Amino acid sequence: MKTGQRRIHVLAAILLATTVAPDVGARKKEPFIDASPFVWAFHDLDGRTVRSTDAMFEGKVLLLDLWATWCPPCTSEIPTFIDLQERLADRGLVIVAVAFEDDALEPGARRELLKAFVEQRGITYLVLDGQSPQDTDEAFPGLENVTGFPVEILVGRDGKPVDVRNGYGYKKRWARELETELIELLDARGGGSHISTPRRREGPMPKREG
Repeated sequence: MKTGQRRIHVLAAILLATTVAPDVGARKKEPFIDASPFVWAFHDLDGRTVRSTDAMFEGKVLLLDLWATWCPPCTSEIPTFIDLQERLADRGLVIVAVAFEDDALEPGARRELLKAFVEQRGITYLVLDGQSPQDTDEAFPGLENVTGFPVEILVGRDGKPVDVRNGYGYKKRWARELETELIELLDARGGGSHISTPRRREGPMPKREG
C-alpha cells in the first residue's frame, strides 16, 4: 500500500473511532480556530487561486467545509449544503468546500477527479483543491480539537471565524442546528461574529433519515 493511501486510511480509521465511540474526555474539548487574521488560499478546479480576501467573500457569511470524496460522512452532508446555498445565497451565504484528497495524485489528476465528482453529485457551491489531508495543518494552522473530516468553519460578515464544528455526517438534528446557526449569523448586526447559543454536536451519526 502506498504511503499516501496508508495515511488516508489511518485518518479514516480515526474518524470512524471517534464517530462510533467518542472519548468522554475529548467531548469536553470544543473545536476552535485561533487565527487573526483568518486568511486562506487554495486553487479552484481550473487551477486559479481563490483567496479569503477576494471580493466575492466581502460582507458575506461563509460556511467553509473541510472534506474529502473518500469520506462517507462528508459526502452525506452534500445535499444539505446544496439546499442551504440555494435558499440562503440571496441573504449573503457563501459555501466553500475544500477537498483534501489522496496525496499520491498529481494536481491535475486530483482536480479532474473532483470535477467529475462535482458533476456527478450536482454540487452548486464552490469546491476548492486543498491537496492532501496532511496539508490541513499548514492550510489552517490555528485549527484545534478537531477529530477528522468533515470540519465546518463558520465565518461572520466581518471575516472572523465564529464557530468550528466537528461534523459526523448528515442527520436531521445536524441540519436543523446548522441552518439555525447560519440564519443567526445572516441576521446579526455589526459583522455578526457571535453565536449566542452554544450547540452540542457529539456522538455518532446514524444512517441518513427521511
